[in-house]
Amino acid sequence: MVIGLTGGIASGKSLVSRTLNGFGLTVVDADDIGREIMGRDGLVKQEVVKTFGKGVLTEEGEINREKLARIIFNDLERRRALEGILHPRIREEMWRRAQEHSGDAVLEVPLLIETGGHERVDLVVVVYAMREIQIQRLMRRDGISAEEAIRRIDTQLPLTEKVSHADYIINNNESVKETEEQVWRFYQATKGKGTV
Repeated sequence: MVIGLTGGIASGKSLVSRTLNGFGLTVVDADDIGREIMGRDGLVKQEVVKTFGKGVLTEEGEINREKLARIIFNDLERRRALEGILHPRIREEMWRRAQEHSGDAVLEVPLLIETGGHERVDLVVVVYAMREIQIQRLMRRDGISAEEAIRRIDTQLPLTEKVSHADYIINNNESVKETEEQVWRFYQATKGKGTV
């Protein structure tokens, strides 16, 4: 079985995926694959430089993800250009990794619903956090202003809409312990049905 794990930015997807991984499930993280591809794939680097200019490179000639993030979170057209470069490669690698494991796999994909990936998985799990909590977490995590945090959150489908596609919802508004307990209940419930 393939579980699609999604949610908004700074909603707590990584906490949920780490917890599921601790229960023995294979986790494939789309963001990790994107970082790997940008770091190792020369063709991707060429396309990124052609699209965004040499200003997105570090002094060592690597792609500067922070500079790129500042551009794409402020320009829808350029964000879609980057998605056009990365998403097909990420999807291909993600499914390859999921299928090479004999057991169940969790695909952690921020844009699972936006890209239609929720239609390919067996079960959709959405991690939910209130908008105010997302903003605070994002500011703390990335060292950005409230305005920048809001701008980044608003580039994604609203969490309330993502929830409407969920087979299961993990509420991550409270403590880490409470979230981990919800993940355990999800794991037990699905395992009991013979799906995990």
